[in-house]
Parts: sequence; C-alpha cells; structure tokens
Amino acid sequence: MCSSVQHGGVTDPPSVMQKTCVQCAAGFAVTPEDLAFYDDMHVPAPTHCYLCRMQRRLSYRNERFLYHRKCNLTSKQIVSSFSIDKPFPVYDIDAWWSDDWDPLSYGREFDFNKPFFEQFFALRDVVPRLALQQQKPMVNSDYCNCASMNKNCYLVFSTNHCEDCYYGSWVNQSKDCLDNTNIDACELCYDCVGCRHCYNVRYSQECTNCSDSFFLRNCIGCSDCFFCFNQVQKQYMVFNEQKTEGEYKAFLQSVDTGSFIQMEKSRQTFDDFSRKIIVKEFTGTNAENCVGDYLQDSKNAFTCFECDRSEDIRYCMCVYDAKDSVDFSYWGGNTEKMYECQACGYDLFQLRFCNLCWTNCSDLTYCDQCFSTKNCFGCVSLKKQTYCILNKQCIKEEYEKLVPRIIEHMKRTGEWGEFFPVDKSIYAYNESLAQEQIPLTKKETLAKGWQWHDEEEEQTKKYMGPAIELPDSIRDASDDVTAKILTSAASGKPYKIIPQEWEFYQRLNIPLPRISPDERHELRLKKRHKRVLYERTCGKCQKGIRTTFAPNAPEIVYCEECYLATVY
Repeated sequence: MCSSVQHGGVTDPPSVMQKTCVQCAAGFAVTPEDLAFYDDMHVPAPTHCYLCRMQRRLSYRNERFLYHRKCNLTSKQIVSSFSIDKPFPVYDIDAWWSDDWDPLSYGREFDFNKPFFEQFFALRDVVPRLALQQQKPMVNSDYCNCASMNKNCYLVFSTNHCEDCYYGSWVNQSKDCLDNTNIDACELCYDCVGCRHCYNVRYSQECTNCSDSFFLRNCIGCSDCFFCFNQVQKQYMVFNEQKTEGEYKAFLQSVDTGSFIQMEKSRQTFDDFSRKIIVKEFTGTNAENCVGDYLQDSKNAFTCFECDRSEDIRYCMCVYDAKDSVDFSYWGGNTEKMYECQACGYDLFQLRFCNLCWTNCSDLTYCDQCFSTKNCFGCVSLKKQTYCILNKQCIKEEYEKLVPRIIEHMKRTGEWGEFFPVDKSIYAYNESLAQEQIPLTKKETLAKGWQWHDEEEEQTKKYMGPAIELPDSIRDASDDVTAKILTSAASGKPYKIIPQEWEFYQRLNIPLPRISPDERHELRLKKRHKRVLYERTCGKCQKGIRTTFAPNAPEIVYCEECYLATVY
C-alpha cells in the first residue's frame, strides 16, 4: 500500500529543518531521516532543493543526441554522444578498453593552492572518454546509447536486453517494439508509455499484462479491448462497455487501423474520452510506505520516481535494485549507499558525487567514468585501479592521509558536498535529460552561464529533398519510401523510415508517421508526469495526498484505497 498519510502526510513534522535553495530560492525540507543518511556518508546537508539537485545531475546525461566523428586513437569513423567540439579525446569502445593507453599517465599532484573543481576539470578535459555508454554484447545496435546487451536495435536509449526494437527510451527486456517509452517485457507494442508484460498493444498507457488491444489506459490483464481505462481482466470491451466476441470483431473490422487519418481521430477520441477518468494518486504496485510515482516492488521510498525493487531510498529517479541511497539518478543493480550519483550501476557500494561509474566499484568520491575501481578520489576514466587521487597512483597510507586534507580544503573553498556544477557539464544543457524534466529556453540557459548547443542548420538543409506525399493508408504505400527523406509535418525537419520500421508497419497494419522520431518521443513524454509532487485531497474521501497530478489536471484523483475499492 502506498498512502501519503502513513509516511508524513502533507504537513512536515516540527523536527524538519527548513532550508532555501541557493539556485531557485524555493524552500525545502531536510528531514531527520535525511540528516541521519548525511551523517553516515560524512557529507553536509544539501544547499539545493531536490529538483535542482536532479537538474544538476541530469545535465550530465545525454541519451538521444548522437554525432558522427572519428575515434581520436584509431581514426575510425564512429558514432558518439559527443560532438566534435568537446575538449577531451573520444575513443571507440574497443579502443577505450584496450591496453593502448593508460589513464594513470594523466595523473597529477593535488595542489592545495587551487580549488578542487579547477583541478578536476583540467584533468577531465584531457582524459579519453568512451564514445557511447554501451555494455557489450551489442549486436547491430550502433545507434543506441546508455544501452546494454541489445540486438538489432536502432535509436533506443536507456534500453537493455532488447531485440528488434526501434525509437524508444527506457525499453527493457522487449522484442519487436517501436516508438515506446518506459516499457518492460513487451512484444509487438507500438506507441505505448509505461506498459509492462504486454503483447500486441498499441497507443496505450500504464497497462500490465494486456494483449491484442488499442487505446488502453490503466488496464490490467485485458485482451481484445478498444478505448478502455481502469479495466481489470476484461475481454471484448469498447469504451468500457462489454461486447460479445462477435460484436467486438465487427467493431474492429469497422476501424481501419492502417489509416493515418482514422488513427489520428481515434487518438483524439480517446484523449477526450479519458480526460476526466478516475486515477490513482500514484502509478505502480507493491509500493510500501512510499511517496512518489511510477514505483514498483519498493519499500520506504520517499520522493522517488520510476524506481523498481528498491528500499530505503530518498529523492531517487530511474533506479532499480538500489538500497539505502539518496539523490541517485539512473541505473542501480545491487547498489547501496549511493549519494548524489548519476548513471552508476552493477554492484556498487558507497559512492559519493560520482558520474558514470560501473561494475564492482566502492568507496569512490568525485569520480567520473570509472570502472571496477575502489578507494579513489577525483579520478576520470580509471579501469580496475585502487587508491588514486586525480588519476595519480598512491599507496594506501598516503591516500588515507591525503583524502581528509582534500575534503577540508574543499570545505574552505565551498565545494565539498556538491555534485559537479552544471556549467562544467560534458554536454550542453539542451543535449541533456535535464532539458526534458526542466526545460529552458536558450536565453534562460545562457543567462545562467550554462552551455547551449545550436543545431547545425546548414547540415540539416543538405538532407532536404522535394516534399513527399505519403498515402493515408499503409496499404497504399510502397517500400521505396525507405530510400527517401521525409519532412516532418510539425517542424519541417527531415526524417527517414528505415527498412525494419517499414516492415513493422506493414506487418501490424500501422500508418506511416508524419513527424520525426524525436517529435514522437516528445509527444510520449507529455503522457509521463514530471517529477514534481503536489498536495491535494482524494477526490472521494478527501484525505490529504501527495501526487504528480497537478491541481489543474482534468483527471479525478483518488487515494490508493479509494481507487482500489472503486476499480476492483
């Protein structure tokens, strides 16, 4: 059960410390549970609110922006998440992992006359980085980032253990899926958001164990349904009304699912139909003593979002199998005692202020892109090293004397206890996931002193060809469309239909898209709530709740108890 009243309600207890965010000036609370964690990790209380802390971490995460460039070690033409203007060398994955270079050769002495961050970023900007965040095996999946163990996948991000999947984010354990966001263990799904264990489901949102259906929302165990919401273990339903098998098949025959015009009308019909439905205060199941949204099989998760199988976590986003961690964004997998970390995963213990550290790491502080590394401080791109500071090898006794001195130095310079600053990110703000959660204009971004990446319009224009008229029905289209450059009806930007995509549309009788994959991604994002909690009351019992449904949301929001009593 997940009830806001059980774990704090909407009124903070008197023992909570109230602070003001140094970035956005919003008030925020530091609870006794927070302070106990900070004491255990030997770090100060934060100076930023949880949203600004999240924004800062996500400014270091680029998933979707890919560039062609050459490997700085082999001169091989590669795909990379780094544009050619970055200061550091970028290596192909095989070259980076080779013995042809040594990260310790970049090591330097710590200078107590300079701030830590000045020295750290001087190091970071000369040490080679991985072109993409991938873990092998990756078979025929070059255009994927933040991904592992995929086969025949294209432009999927934060995607793992998938096969024949195209255009998506946070797609896992899935096969033959296209244009999806946050799906798990699905097959033959199209344009779905937040679905799990679904088969042949299209245009649907937050569904589990459903099959052979269209336009579902918040359904469980349903099959052969169309235009339905809040249904459980139902079959042959249309607009939440029970039909016979014959009636349902007759209705389905009257709908041309291959027609772009008809499917767009169906989208609008479903949006209107579901605009004022009853919804649960949070999305997820088996979340005990939790506050947040999109939580599964978790316990004691406070102000957390999109977390699975995690326990005793606070202010975390997009992690799984994590324990006793705070301000941890993305990944997980047997991780414990993580604080202010981004994109770290697989068997980690006690990491502070780390970015992109993987696989059997422990006791790292202010480290960036380090692997199987332990007891290191301020290091970049290490591989299986121990007791290093600024990539310089130390003996254990030297390391243990120097680290406390560096921390005291950082306290005097005002750096200790803060994640890496946004203005020093390896990505421009609009390349990063921070732009998806907290969008800013170019003017707003530059005013903060943060980076902005302008799209190279001339490069885009050279791909433009004559306008191509797409037929309404997929049945009237021909496969030569895969050899053409299409123009987005919304933005005028070019995009392509790849052969695998074409075959998928043909097989499932789906109309050709009229807008680019990036624009389709943006539409799906709008169906996913931002990581902001609002104080509301249950629409039935009037109990106080915290929910990601904004006060002006059209849906009727029930607490979990009232929702389950109504739906089940």
